[in-house]
Amino acid sequence: MSWRLRTPRFARGLFVVLLGYLATIVVIDELTARYLRLDVYAAVAPMVAAALCTYRQTLVIGALDFVAMTVIYGVLPTSVPTVTRAGAILSNALMVGASIAVARLLRDREDLLARERATGEAAQRALLRQLPLRTREVVVDGFYVSAQRDALVGGDLYEAVETPHGTRVLIGDVRGKGLSTLGAGSAVLTAFREAAYHRRSLLSSVGAMEQGLARYNASGEGQEPLGAQERFVTALVLGTDGTPPHDAGRPAPDAPLPLLLVDCGHVAPYVIGPDGTVREVEIAEPGLPLGLGELAEQPRDIQQVVLPAGCRLLACTDGVTEARGADGAFYPLAARLQRWAVLPTVQLLRTLRADLDVHTGGQLQDDAAVLIMERLPVADPVSRQPARG
Repeated sequence: MSWRLRTPRFARGLFVVLLGYLATIVVIDELTARYLRLDVYAAVAPMVAAALCTYRQTLVIGALDFVAMTVIYGVLPTSVPTVTRAGAILSNALMVGASIAVARLLRDREDLLARERATGEAAQRALLRQLPLRTREVVVDGFYVSAQRDALVGGDLYEAVETPHGTRVLIGDVRGKGLSTLGAGSAVLTAFREAAYHRRSLLSSVGAMEQGLARYNASGEGQEPLGAQERFVTALVLGTDGTPPHDAGRPAPDAPLPLLLVDCGHVAPYVIGPDGTVREVEIAEPGLPLGLGELAEQPRDIQQVVLPAGCRLLACTDGVTEARGADGAFYPLAARLQRWAVLPTVQLLRTLRADLDVHTGGQLQDDAAVLIMERLPVADPVSRQPARG
């Protein structure tokens, strides 16, 4: 049985049941003829406790079992031959000892797994920061699901940073899935974070990301186990110019937000309107994924996407759009967004995440990430002045 069932509540309930079981065995053994030996059945209690209860609970069950069998076969008067009584006590002692040893090993293993899990989570959180992410202009919320069991991150990546040149947002998908893609993802993220601060142009930042991935692939770490292909990364890079819209020096929170977009072979984003409308952003010239840019005859293009007031932009990886149900059908993201477009961001993400689980039966074939970017209201500078007494 899985270690996940060894929860405190489950263990306490089973501990009570085993105490009752052990008491029942003792009573029946006393009420029946001595030749009907029940010591073997009593030994079942510490064995079950070792597998499903805590170490301390196993100690208690084992001690009670050993004491009960010792009293019944070694202290109370009986006509059972001495050899038989000694065998009953010795066999129970061996079973109890083995059960305690197994419980100790399981406890040590779970402690080790807990430490490894904590270390892995810390390392993975250092790679991908926890959502939501905020800048002066936007808030980016979303969710991330790794296709690899018990992993927090995998082949998808995201980031949102505030720079001297405006907000920079990235969502990407490394070829492959699971923890084996962390190296390529880390190379791209590191290059993006560095370039976002020092390069004003999005195209220049994308070039830095391509160079970072090329260095990673050239190191040999990006090769597949069979050495057939190198890693490549589809990506969508979005940015603002860092200048909030204004009119005569007054903030204009209801003005549209112009966004710059560079597509590197990624899934097109959606614009969700406050009235419930949903439209897919038309990518004029989709570029090749990072790692394959040198194969293109023309450099990647940068285009502008206007985000009207009250609108949100949803970007995702193909782990969402290509998630298959039991019937083999892809996940109908656009249709689902039409249904849930009026929901607040947090509720929309929660609903989408749950529905994706239902569609796939909880068995994602690929890592999946969803980001929703919406504009923060521009505060009035006058309201920021400290009160004067």
